[in-house]
Amino acid sequence: MPVFLFLMLIGSLSAQPALEVGSRKQLFIDTRFIESSEGIRLEVPQPRQTREKLIVADQPWERDARIASYCTIAREGDLVRLWYDVVAGTPPPGQNPPFMGVAYAESRDGIHFTKPVLNLVEKDGSRSNNLVMPPDTGVMTIGGGSVWRDDNPRCPPEERYKSWIKIYPKKGSGITGPHRVFTSPDGIHWKLDPRPVTGLRAADTQPSWFWEPRIGRYIGFSREWIREKAGFGARMASYNESDDLFHWDSMTMALEPDELDSAAAPAIRIDPGRIEVRGEDILPQRATRSGAATGGEDQVLTPFVPLDFYGPGVFPYEDVYLALIPVFYHWRGSGRDTWPSTADIQLAVGRDGRHFTRPGPRQPFLRTGMDGSWDSKWIYPVLRPIRMGNELWIYYFGTNHDHSSRLDPAAERDENGISRAILRLDGFVAATADYAGGIFLTPAMRFEGKRLALNLDTGAGGYAKVEILEESGKPIPGFTFQEADERNGNSVSMPVTWKGNPDIAALSGKAVRLHVRMRSARLYAFQFLP
Repeated sequence: MPVFLFLMLIGSLSAQPALEVGSRKQLFIDTRFIESSEGIRLEVPQPRQTREKLIVADQPWERDARIASYCTIAREGDLVRLWYDVVAGTPPPGQNPPFMGVAYAESRDGIHFTKPVLNLVEKDGSRSNNLVMPPDTGVMTIGGGSVWRDDNPRCPPEERYKSWIKIYPKKGSGITGPHRVFTSPDGIHWKLDPRPVTGLRAADTQPSWFWEPRIGRYIGFSREWIREKAGFGARMASYNESDDLFHWDSMTMALEPDELDSAAAPAIRIDPGRIEVRGEDILPQRATRSGAATGGEDQVLTPFVPLDFYGPGVFPYEDVYLALIPVFYHWRGSGRDTWPSTADIQLAVGRDGRHFTRPGPRQPFLRTGMDGSWDSKWIYPVLRPIRMGNELWIYYFGTNHDHSSRLDPAAERDENGISRAILRLDGFVAATADYAGGIFLTPAMRFEGKRLALNLDTGAGGYAKVEILEESGKPIPGFTFQEADERNGNSVSMPVTWKGNPDIAALSGKAVRLHVRMRSARLYAFQFLP
């Protein structure tokens, strides 16, 4: 490396206290671990969407049913468990379908799913189906829910699984909504908890939640409508905390469109909790299923807010928070029926759950399919990715009709289902160097461990080398670039060595910096190991 470049990197060293990274895996979702660099950029790789339909409505009891957007998946040991959203029947104009519930499927390989007959929930006079919620279809329908295992160490075994879900009580049931919590010992047998969900400013569509041991509380993300004074608004998502999943506090806006998302940035400003439309000559219109300019179901600012966030899609991953955001697009074109009413999925990243950024140029992380295909108009993430070997499988719901119920003109028939996309482990964002090469310096950090491993892809002709420096920037003898071995290959845990030696135990607990040189390489994460 040229001396002037090394001096440039060292000359910008921060005096901030050393980061305590311990032995936790660290991802390059942002510039936290890039204090100075040359020839390095952050890129968002594209997952590979297989587009095979893994789950469709194919059972006898599903003859009038279709799969819907709000689903959850989990891997427990060798079993992949899926709770999927089902609606059935023909809805009256302006109303929900007569049946809305949750069904269960499972798989050993994450590809071939079975739908066990559970005999729990009555539909059309029979319990011979794989439905698990609502327990009593005579008093409610449900929609917009998420299922998850409660990792709170104080959680009673009989309530180990919980579903925070939106309910629609039937007349005379005496049940109140809109959001309630169901509990289960096994994810199959559910009952409605009598406690109401309180403290949320708003709750809509599919929330996401989890127990966060770092704060000893639950974190929940709820979809919100933020409205201007005339009643128009945009969908966003808020961060909330709770001790019990029922009483929520500490609300703050976490995911929201901004002026970069607006087709008329000078005309609109979106602040937490408020939308301001500026200018007396601006007349917002409502986007409707019929295409008319007044009335309708989607009270979005059209064309001033051409997109909003249909749900939060947030989940914890390693030491960070990630969000697969379902982005709903709606702006008015030149003709009566020329507006989109479609959705794809963007990636957002954050480190505290309250503040997120969308890395890269805000391209879709997962895209709709080709015109005429089964997922051409609307895709929606299934909470949350599961690990399969050295890959993450991201499941998603897709359909070829849009939010305004218009079938893709290129389609032969109405289709929907659940598919998957494949991403390398930790592969959400990569620190990347092209063929000309690049170099970066980390801030000072203290680690625990004896070895360093990289999640690295150099392809056939690239490489990476790691030098370890003192906090002051001075290379440490035995760990300099001259002694560092070039790492070439593609591994989620590639060992770093110096003249064949991986042992860095003597540096454990000390403030050090990593000095990384790369060429034709992508670096996704690093970790200090025992």
